[in-house]
Amino acid sequence: MAIKRYIATADNTITNAYQMDLSTRGTGSNMVAADSLEAFYIFGQAVNGTGIHSQTSEKSRILVQFDVDQMNKDRTNGLIPVSGNVAWQLNLYNAPHAFTLPKDYKMVIKVCSGSWQEGTGLDMDNYTDQTYEGTGSNWVRKGAAGDGHSTWLTEGGDFAESSLSVVFTGSFTDGTEDLSVDISDIVEDWMTGGTQATSLGTVAGTSTSANLDDLTFTLIDSQGTTVVFRFDKDVTTAGEVIGLSGLASTSAITNQIIDSINNVSKLRITSKLGDIPTEFILTMDDIGLAGNTIGGLGNFEDSGSLDSGNQRITAAANNFTQGTGIPNYGLGIFLSSSYETGSHSYYTKKFFSRSSEYFFLRPNLEARWDSTTKDESGNVYLSSSLADGDDNLNTLYYYNFIRGQLKDIPEYSLHGGTQSGTIKLYLFSASSDSSMPVGMRAEDAFLLPKGGGVASDGDRVVVGGRHKTLGPGVYTASFAINNDSVDSFYPVWALRSQGASSDTQFHTASLVGIQDFFSKGSPNSNPDSSYVTTIDNLKPSYSREEEARFRLFIRSKNWNPNSYTKMQSNIQSEVIEDAYFSLHRIVDDYEVIAYGTGSALSPQQTGSVGSYTRLSYDISGNYFDLDMSLLQAGYEYGLKFAYYSNGSYKEQSEIFKFKVEE
Repeated sequence: MAIKRYIATADNTITNAYQMDLSTRGTGSNMVAADSLEAFYIFGQAVNGTGIHSQTSEKSRILVQFDVDQMNKDRTNGLIPVSGNVAWQLNLYNAPHAFTLPKDYKMVIKVCSGSWQEGTGLDMDNYTDQTYEGTGSNWVRKGAAGDGHSTWLTEGGDFAESSLSVVFTGSFTDGTEDLSVDISDIVEDWMTGGTQATSLGTVAGTSTSANLDDLTFTLIDSQGTTVVFRFDKDVTTAGEVIGLSGLASTSAITNQIIDSINNVSKLRITSKLGDIPTEFILTMDDIGLAGNTIGGLGNFEDSGSLDSGNQRITAAANNFTQGTGIPNYGLGIFLSSSYETGSHSYYTKKFFSRSSEYFFLRPNLEARWDSTTKDESGNVYLSSSLADGDDNLNTLYYYNFIRGQLKDIPEYSLHGGTQSGTIKLYLFSASSDSSMPVGMRAEDAFLLPKGGGVASDGDRVVVGGRHKTLGPGVYTASFAINNDSVDSFYPVWALRSQGASSDTQFHTASLVGIQDFFSKGSPNSNPDSSYVTTIDNLKPSYSREEEARFRLFIRSKNWNPNSYTKMQSNIQSEVIEDAYFSLHRIVDDYEVIAYGTGSALSPQQTGSVGSYTRLSYDISGNYFDLDMSLLQAGYEYGLKFAYYSNGSYKEQSEIFKFKVEE
């Protein structure tokens, strides 16, 4: 199982809708404590003095933010895969209500380009919970002024107008749909830090295309006191002077600074960098002004003080360093532009908020990936000309347990960032009594055909590697076998250190048997695709702190064991190469986890993010892990399985029930 959910850490609804009197707008309203989030557009509701509806428009938008720091910690710890091997699904869930419901519209998801406060407001009806003097964002402000937050550059929120804007293209046909969209590009950009101004630096003598529109400097002292200076001249040339605009005389400016600011601790810079509104916060250490007391407004140089009597700021000292994206300021979610304008109203779409009492309906980011392990130690086949290349490949796994924990081999790590060695696998014949491998030298290993980790026909070595999506310490190697004179082998794992002239063998696995695709005893020779499934280790209840492993025993429904099978003490489970699970809550049949079969009619290749509920298998049969923290305590849940067989997915009849407790 490869799902991890991150519930929103902040959300809010902001609006410029009219209050009940239809004359005063609720632009100062904060609604963070409400159990729902709301997006709408209303046209012509207000009435003028003659009783005729005026050309007014009212809008409501949603803000939501997630804990990217925790996501990065989980990635560092190997709990989620590296970028490119995981999909990030944004989920907001429809909240039913008694008001009108718009249909046939689209919504847009955009990256917030500046920080905002959540707040404490509740009222979504009369917009009475104001935040001008309190905390929290609203239609006009990002947050409380005393905390250094300013007004939005554009009322209704500042959002990136770039490739990082993601438009949800699916239509809300009947208006009741949930919002579920892949925003992997945005999340991965957040996780790498996005755009950050690390230094003001200097570009003296060099042309620049910074294009700093509506540049605002906010000086913030250690008590949170702020003074704001705004500039409106684009910067196109290095060293160009940006003139002050909209401010009083020189003496008034100087007095304002002296009276309001003590030792400056931070400089907040807000601007438009190209089409992207941006907000950077720098300490005085970043610009070489630590400890300076403002005594007037002058030139920002690479170092030194602000000199009185020279009311100018040079562009040479205000060069922004732009990365590939925008830091995590969250998302704005609202009707797309064609539905937020015009004469047609769309009132109202509601989603459950993070304050909702409904555990599974809170806004979340869901990491999805395929964590399938297809360890074919009990399912190795000879190559056949009637099978394609992938079907002829066999994959073996090595799990590096150190003191009971999976850990990367020091010289071969993915999450740790090092890869100085090469993982290798050799296959050796068994002794006459199958008690040990024959030889152990590289030149004694099987000759193998090209394919998988075998570079050329006749090579004896299989080059393996770190599994892309699993946690630390899991390594794989894939190969084909075309020698029909052998029926078993010993896998021997080795490491070639960087610069070394020989391999170091570190693990000899158990004897592995070789099957023929068309042998009578082949597990896949039975055309009957009906199975009986049990879970050997199912418990009646689990704690939310557990990550449980479920082991399946699968046999054909019409299985008729022979005398040899009856005499065996351990009867082997059949292996289903493409099996999937789903999970629902018993009391109301709510689907908590849907079958992760992807959009294809046939199974996707291993590693596809769409196959996030595919079961793994090894020599003992199929299994999967389930993180119980995904589930709400106090309820009973049911597991169901679907197996891919003979061109279609077939859901099995069994339901396996268990309870989750705190």
